[in-house]
Amino acid sequence: MSPDLNPIEHLWGILKRKVEERKVSNIHQLRDVVIEEWKRTPVATCEALVTSMPKRVKAVLENNGGHTKY
Repeated sequence: MSPDLNPIEHLWGILKRKVEERKVSNIHQLRDVVIEEWKRTPVATCEALVTSMPKRVKAVLENNGGHTKY
């Protein structure tokens, strides 16, 4: 249940920061920007999150389930 062990949460965080950098004034623009930024997200970003899982699990275990740098 640790958010450190959920790569999709980190991916949503990346997308959120990208969307917040853009100036949107209505829900339609927001939808378009989210879709655009999602498409711009490199596959390598997703791959890096997945390949980081062993390190994430180890860090969570070492912190007895507490928060980690991830």
